Amino acid sequence: MDADVGPATIQGSPSRTFWVTAPTGRRLLSRLNSVAMSILGLDIGTSGVKAVAFRDDGQFLTSAYREYNLKSQRPGWLELDPAEVLAAIRHVTGTVGSMTRADPIKSVGTSALGEAAVPVDGAGKAVGNAIIGFDARGEAEMTQLKKQLTNHEVFDITGHGINSYHTLFKMAWRRDNDRDVFKSARKFLCFGDFTAASMGVPAKMDYSLAARTLAFDIHSLEWSRKIIEAAGLSTDIFPPAVAPGEALGELGASAATEFGLPRGCIFSAGLHDQPAGILGAGIQPGESMLATGTVICLGVRLKAKPQGTVMVDNNLCYYPTAGDRQYVSIAWNFTGGSLLKWYRDNLVGEEIQEAARRSVDAYEVITQGLPDNPTGLLVLPHFTTTGTPWLDPRALGAIFGLRLTTTRKDIVKAILEGIIYEIRLNVELLRAAGVEIGLYKAIGGAAKSQAWMQVAADVLGRPVAITTVTEGAAFGAALLGAKAAGVVRSLSEIEQIVQDSARVECVLEPRLDRTRKYDERFKIYKDLYPRTKDLSHRVFALGEEAGTP
Repeated sequence: MDADVGPATIQGSPSRTFWVTAPTGRRLLSRLNSVAMSILGLDIGTSGVKAVAFRDDGQFLTSAYREYNLKSQRPGWLELDPAEVLAAIRHVTGTVGSMTRADPIKSVGTSALGEAAVPVDGAGKAVGNAIIGFDARGEAEMTQLKKQLTNHEVFDITGHGINSYHTLFKMAWRRDNDRDVFKSARKFLCFGDFTAASMGVPAKMDYSLAARTLAFDIHSLEWSRKIIEAAGLSTDIFPPAVAPGEALGELGASAATEFGLPRGCIFSAGLHDQPAGILGAGIQPGESMLATGTVICLGVRLKAKPQGTVMVDNNLCYYPTAGDRQYVSIAWNFTGGSLLKWYRDNLVGEEIQEAARRSVDAYEVITQGLPDNPTGLLVLPHFTTTGTPWLDPRALGAIFGLRLTTTRKDIVKAILEGIIYEIRLNVELLRAAGVEIGLYKAIGGAAKSQAWMQVAADVLGRPVAITTVTEGAAFGAALLGAKAAGVVRSLSEIEQIVQDSARVECVLEPRLDRTRKYDERFKIYKDLYPRTKDLSHRVFALGEEAGTP
């Protein structure tokens, strides 16, 4: 799962970053004996990669971003070309490296999308594209595993229930349907460890990314031979698993030249993007990160193990993050900020011209002047399949309640409402599993839209804090790299640095009269997907017939 494009584009240019961390500087400076250096967080997402450098005094230094596109050879197929991703990584690291010569980069830590795995040969070179999680393939292979192991058995080992989006089933699909690539592959690497291999250091997968494969025992912190063999695969095709923040190696001369980074730079095992964001945003037990990018994600740091039956029955999960026996849970919808982008690209009116006249971002104009009260529309935000709790690759989006009197502003606000309704579904299920959330901390570009965050507070019925954090995943990854390089000594020190940095700018309280109205609308919203699922699948089949991606 990732939060890459949306936070940078909902309210600003993808290359803009805002970071205010004065208290951190004094803490880090004492660790570095005043030697000028910087630390780099590399945030590798579904549709782009961002490199963010922080100076040795903890202040934001510079960043670079580059997009890439998903490939779709057939309806329902979604892949990333590793060559394109690597080219984008070389661009952003080279750009940031050239801008930090006065503060040479000491370490690199990664935050990476989950599930997508690159098949590589013995030299660590890609031999095929990476199938991403919400690609429709793997259902037949998933069904085969369910004949041998129950959902609850797998959840007890992995912290996840059985669903086709996991890496394990994409690998098994390749074995059965893409035999040339599978035969050529010696390992399957997620993008954090694939980047390590591409930079000439040992490819080792951190515990959090390993957990997203459905092949990892989150209790023994080892690959699960029981599950892997039940899927008809071998443990040999997985790389070693290591703790986040472990030093993997130093960049040699060739890699340093290729990626524009200093020779001897330490490369660290990082985290799955959402746990990296939770770490970088300073989320405490009982709080939740609300991160809106291409995907909107709810990230919770757990106080205790959640109630298993509720979790597994609703496709919810828990898995390791940085720190001994610490866990997070995430819930998400695959259509997050991308739905507002869809509106901008397809339905926008004079807002584009107005934004150009005022020299502001189009999203700023799009989200101004929205109706103050809840709308009479319900948007089912399944425009790019679903996330939790449904995990349905054949679901489709819909807008209910359109009338001739409906305005574009009504539609915009209904889009914001629908995305948060989907989050509220997950919040209620987490509560039933014993996970209570008292405060939401909004991060990323969407957090700069008070209109949207007020909708979130009203729909969720809880306060939403707007923080100074805009690059939580990159900051969390960079700090793990700093730990690997000895710049900081412990996770507790990292957490203190983040707490000093992630200040709350304002808190939006829920307006109880609006919350009551949203409560009534939410009762209807909860029925939308179950009642339209069959129709959605039938329409999806028509799209496959017509060749619609």
